[in-house]
Amino acid sequence: MGIDNNVSVTGNVTRDPELRFTQGGMAVASFGLAWNKRKQDGEEEVSFFDVTCFRSLAENVAESIT
Repeated sequence: MGIDNNVSVTGNVTRDPELRFTQGGMAVASFGLAWNKRKQDGEEEVSFFDVTCFRSLAENVAESIT
């Protein structure tokens, strides 16, 4: 049985999606994302994420995100 995790992060794309396919034909897309958090003192803290999507979501991401 597989494990599915869903995480929602709103941010800025830092690296265009790269779409590839596994030997079994499953779509895989990866891209970079930056999330800015403003602290109480007015400073900003930036977190960077490497995002990987699979199957139909991967194809949608590759077509939609620029």
